[in-house]
Amino acid sequence: MAKHRDISVNKLVEELATISIAEFDAETRFRAMAARGSVKKGIAILDKLDKAFGQQAKTQP
Repeated sequence: MAKHRDISVNKLVEELATISIAEFDAETRFRAMAARGSVKKGIAILDKLDKAFGQQAKTQP
């Protein structure tokens, strides 16, 4: 992969570690917010997103 991207293995590992840490941080923050939130409100938001993206998909060719 490093060769394909024309970077060193060290740089590749650094980039992958940065991505992994960012994903872990986002998941940790999401889980903390979810633990404090309301299931009913969360489902309502997901329903809105489903409707919005469902309509968007219907209008795109």
